[in-house]
Amino acid sequence: MGGSEAESGQADGSEDTDDSEDELFNLFRFTTTCLALGIPKEKVAGEFRHSLEDFRQRGVLPLEELAQLRASTDAGTKEHPAQWAAGFAAGYLAAWAAAILRVLDIRGLDFGQDKHLFRPLNLCTDADLLTRFLDRAVTATHAADLVAGEPSLLERDGS
Repeated sequence: MGGSEAESGQADGSEDTDDSEDELFNLFRFTTTCLALGIPKEKVAGEFRHSLEDFRQRGVLPLEELAQLRASTDAGTKEHPAQWAAGFAAGYLAAWAAAILRVLDIRGLDFGQDKHLFRPLNLCTDADLLTRFLDRAVTATHAADLVAGEPSLLERDGS
């Protein structure tokens, strides 16, 4: 019986949600404790940003939420946090697309000139998909290896 309860918790995603909330709460608690102990703000902020990025890459924190958290906590973003978050997210996606193309270029694979891959990759708005593509770019030998098992980039971005 205990096994079926665990299975049902995983099947509906509630256990994953609880773990995500726990991780985010623990990060908040760690951050406030460090600040209370007098650890320099810059060091605490760096660890906070690093942890948020780790959460984003593991799928715990969507890019939109990461951008909103960064907008509400980074210095100099108090006047227009929504615009800052939108700019952060757009820059983030562009950087991941550029990183994928850079890895492929360094490996001597010329996917960057393929307009059927280059344009949709740069227009992709799914940070998790770009993360998977970057992981695959390290070992891909053909464009098909990069997008294997994923919905077509052309279909996703309406190109």
